[in-house]
Amino acid sequence: MINLLQDYDVNNKVILLRVDFNVPIINGAIQDLTRVLRVIPTINYLVGSNAKTVIISHFGRPKGRNDSLSLQQVIESLSKLLNRQVSFVDDCIGDKVNTAIKLMMPGDVILLENLRFYPEEELNDIDFAKKLSSVADIYVNDAFSCSHRNHASIAQVAKFLPAYVGFCLQDEVNHLEEIISCKYKPTVAIVGGAKISTKINLLLSLAQKVEFLILGGAIANNFLLAQNFDIGKSLYEKDTENISLEVMKVAAQNNCKIILPQDILVAKDANYKLGLVRGDLSSILDNDVILDIGPKTLDEIRQILLSCKAVLWNGPLGAFEYPAFSNGTFQVAREIASLTQTKGIKSIVGGGDSLSAINAAGVNIEDFTYVSTGGGAFLQYISGNEMPGLSSFICL
Repeated sequence: MINLLQDYDVNNKVILLRVDFNVPIINGAIQDLTRVLRVIPTINYLVGSNAKTVIISHFGRPKGRNDSLSLQQVIESLSKLLNRQVSFVDDCIGDKVNTAIKLMMPGDVILLENLRFYPEEELNDIDFAKKLSSVADIYVNDAFSCSHRNHASIAQVAKFLPAYVGFCLQDEVNHLEEIISCKYKPTVAIVGGAKISTKINLLLSLAQKVEFLILGGAIANNFLLAQNFDIGKSLYEKDTENISLEVMKVAAQNNCKIILPQDILVAKDANYKLGLVRGDLSSILDNDVILDIGPKTLDEIRQILLSCKAVLWNGPLGAFEYPAFSNGTFQVAREIASLTQTKGIKSIVGGGDSLSAINAAGVNIEDFTYVSTGGGAFLQYISGNEMPGLSSFICL
């Protein structure tokens, strides 16, 4: 049974709200507000319903208390977005927290200090979870991007409190379910990035569900190797031939067409400032480093996208951080966004590198149907793996 936040009367109740405020901060300024913006509707709902909202989150990877990783840096932006002053408590358990919550009035919002200042958080310590939960009436998980982690505030708190799903998490699950339920046909999945080992389950799952599976980046190099193409000195993972062959086998059994590069762009100099097109995979030289897809491959991808009703995208198609090798990834990002706006295709994007690529390409994330806040969580959900932050109170 799915326990939705809107199904519970939160009036005058203390709500322990788990969010993900692990955002990029430079010199005290938040560089990307996406994850903060996504939970504003949940917080506003709680405020408008006269709840007492106690927000918890992690930030970075501190080894003990570290002022440079304090969540106090989020207070100013969060207060502006909510148009109300959010209070801050420089701890997440103990007397300071208990006292601050006792003084709360309905509609008040408090942000507690970084959960990871306590090693017990990442150790999934049940006593730590019990202390976190002791101050609240219910627990609300609105941190989809953390829900794959076996950490105390994600996996254990629901054992002590009635657990509900916030609006951001509801949106994530609903959009991902739409795309993986095969509701829209044909569907194309685009998977890129560096490591095939982190995406084995994702690739096997997609190969059973989508009509087209487009592969790019170093992941594609592994598949090319498995088909006995020379990839020169390009990045790949050793001993992954069986993985590639298994994915190809599953795809063939499920009428899923795997799309690999027909032509590629290789580095012409050691600094990756210049590229050279190899128009045929048989023309790859021993010293070549594949860093992007070529124009023929890009045209093929465009034609496939034009024929599809839905697209799922995870991972860049090349080394987009180098201007000479950004074209493939940037053009695909722009094409998906354009087709979403002009043809109404369903487009779901997930993964940190994909979001960075979208921003670098100058594409507005609002031009896609949905951009997930999750990286690892996105992969886990699409792969059909159990997620500790969901399994205790939501049926997947």
